[in-house]
Amino acid sequence: MPAFEIFAARRSGRGRLGNISLLLGGAAICIPAVGDRAEAQAPVDPSQQEIIVYGPSLFRDVIPERDLDEESISAYGESTIDGLLSELQQELGEDEQPLILVNGERLNDLDQIGALPVEALRNVRILPRGSAVRAGGRSGQRVISLTLKPTTRSATLVAAPKIATEGDWHGERGEAIATYIRGTTRANLTLRGRRESGLLESDRDIIQPTPRLPYALSGNVIGFPDTDGEIDPLLSALAGRIVTIAPIPDLAAPTLDDFAIKANDPAVTDIGAFRTLRPRVRNFDFNGTFGARLTSWLTGTATVRLGRNNSRSKRGLPQALFVLSPDNPASPFSDDVGLAFFGRTPLIYRSRRDSGELNVTLNARLGKWTSNFNARHLEARDVSRNQRSALFGSTLLADEINPFASDLSDLILVRSDTFKSRSIADHIVWSATGPAVTLPAGDLQATIEGRLVWARQRSESSFSPDSERNYRRAEQSIRAAVDIPLTSRANNFLAEVGDLSATAEYSRVHFSDAGTLNNHALGLTWEPSERLRLRAEIEKFERPASVQLLANPTIVSPDVRVFDPLTGQTVDVVQITGGIRTLDPETSRIRRLSGQWTAVPKLNLQLNAEYTDTDQRDFLSSLPEASAAVMIAFPDRFVRNANGELTTIDLRPVNFESHREKRFRYGFSLNTGLGGGERMPVKISASADEDGVVEVVDREPASRAPSVRRPPTRLQLSASHTIVLSDNIVIRPGLDPVNLLRGGAIGIAGGRVRHQLDGSGSLTSGGMGTRLAVTWRGKSALETRIDGQCRQLHFSPILSVNVCVFANASRISGSGN
Repeated sequence: MPAFEIFAARRSGRGRLGNISLLLGGAAICIPAVGDRAEAQAPVDPSQQEIIVYGPSLFRDVIPERDLDEESISAYGESTIDGLLSELQQELGEDEQPLILVNGERLNDLDQIGALPVEALRNVRILPRGSAVRAGGRSGQRVISLTLKPTTRSATLVAAPKIATEGDWHGERGEAIATYIRGTTRANLTLRGRRESGLLESDRDIIQPTPRLPYALSGNVIGFPDTDGEIDPLLSALAGRIVTIAPIPDLAAPTLDDFAIKANDPAVTDIGAFRTLRPRVRNFDFNGTFGARLTSWLTGTATVRLGRNNSRSKRGLPQALFVLSPDNPASPFSDDVGLAFFGRTPLIYRSRRDSGELNVTLNARLGKWTSNFNARHLEARDVSRNQRSALFGSTLLADEINPFASDLSDLILVRSDTFKSRSIADHIVWSATGPAVTLPAGDLQATIEGRLVWARQRSESSFSPDSERNYRRAEQSIRAAVDIPLTSRANNFLAEVGDLSATAEYSRVHFSDAGTLNNHALGLTWEPSERLRLRAEIEKFERPASVQLLANPTIVSPDVRVFDPLTGQTVDVVQITGGIRTLDPETSRIRRLSGQWTAVPKLNLQLNAEYTDTDQRDFLSSLPEASAAVMIAFPDRFVRNANGELTTIDLRPVNFESHREKRFRYGFSLNTGLGGGERMPVKISASADEDGVVEVVDREPASRAPSVRRPPTRLQLSASHTIVLSDNIVIRPGLDPVNLLRGGAIGIAGGRVRHQLDGSGSLTSGGMGTRLAVTWRGKSALETRIDGQCRQLHFSPILSVNVCVFANASRISGSGN
């Protein structure tokens, strides 16, 4: 659904208008405008000339995949760091959590830095896979290194209304951010809110399936007990044909003649007017972070996060089949008949999640070694309430009730089921990283890490009296990793080979419920020149099902609409979701080859390619709702009535036998200036690199600074093409593989897309410019087996274009530099 969004912000400090934006998203073209968010800096004593940088230059020899200055950062049009990093990871096709460094120090959670405004950033560098081992990370991780400005004080208010271009839907979001940074001391408070209206199926003209019985708000008369049979021979005689259905006239005492007028022309209710395509949403999030240098060798960061997410959906109308006896004084019929009614009040599904987190990180530097300690406490409480019809089968009306003069809605009973879950988790992680041995090619960087985790969850469901579950898990692990330099140009050891290094990682994890699991990874990096980097790695890890997959409450949701690939029908079913205890650990093996070449250094033009082979055994997944292969493999999870119609689906998670995917991704990125330049009125004579920490920054007084020139113009381009070479799932032993690239889908959205193109480009100058982002997803198919014959539903390619235009408000008004 294309959306149209406008947002505006005002920042304190200099009283300028900070941000005016216009944005169109989805498949439409969107245009935001982002203005200058002025930074107010505290005065600095010119006599402070000392600069202290902590930390070795671990990544001085690594070619970044992205290297963004302030102008390049502003081109993304994001207000906070977490939004910026999300955009960057999407550009890189990355779905694994990176290792985050802030001024060279490791953070254990994006929440500790994510809520800061992007104006606090001086530089962002994204380093390729394999580089994280040097800083204590895992072998397959990238490093995202953030360098903050020495001084930032800002307050930001953001308001962003959003409307759908097709109408009938709107949303609003808002942010209030207060930030203070001075040297290694930083504090940030962020309050976010989001509200979205519900969107009904009738607002998008969704075609409704034919109900099993002809329910309607005004009611229909049908035969009983044979609901497909003749209502009454006398009525058929009046109509001159066999009558199997007739709408109920708006009369207190109708006769057979009144029913004969519209015989076999039933009343119809558009149930789409009572079903939501998108739920109504209310979300709130508070984040408070404080970080400071505690001693000359120790820094600390503490984060508190609180959140509440609310969702409300309409699931259609309750329904009932009432039996009207010929003995009832109001009945004009000679036989029992059925009256099929919808209730007047929609069935509602509500969910609420309250969550809280306390996160403390300590970073210590002892000589050439660094140590990281992290303690986290997380709590979450989920409550969902689901309304459903309490009437099953048919209900005999009492003789004193006149169904034609009474509102039968009061007799259509609705029951509300409540499902609750509370989870608590405590994490303690300690690691130390540093040079363990000096080799001819350089220092061998070693990491040792220990982890303790306690997780517990309690869930209950009013649907079943025996549904209360209590689940506990304790985890203890130890991990060791090394980065071994084999040859080195800098140290003149086998320099003709270039820079060659190897990484190795091993961890052993004991789970109180799943036993002991082992993980390992090996990698080899070769840089034959400063412009070319090649890497190969093999990673194998085992992990048990999460506590949530094992212990979530069983939720029963009626009137859930699904597509049945065995009959070709769209039907409303009872859906069962939640956790299940009988899940085995999953084993994954990843083989990856990647390369990066700086083709034109002056333009920062880089070419990159990556091949990934992922092989998962005992693959953990929730059961897909619309797959012919899955339905055949798990017939006990898909219940049908005597007519073969799907009535109940159980989507609780299972272990598939295996899942193997091979993909190749290649592309380029370019980041270059097109002329111009600006000399800042405050000159920083020295600064930390990507892994250093700035204590005090040397500045020249503004009176001696050079004059300002016109702003530089910068061009950024990036594009990538992802090709899925093969993607196969074996659902159960002995079954043929499901080819996801040829319609063998395990989900309603069709099989796997073989081709995907992503591209973006921006042109900026002094906080003004434009950005274009394009995504194209190729066609896919969904295999069906209707009446035993294999057929395919084809899904067309999808093209999404987003355009952002941003302008520096102070430059427009002439008040800027």
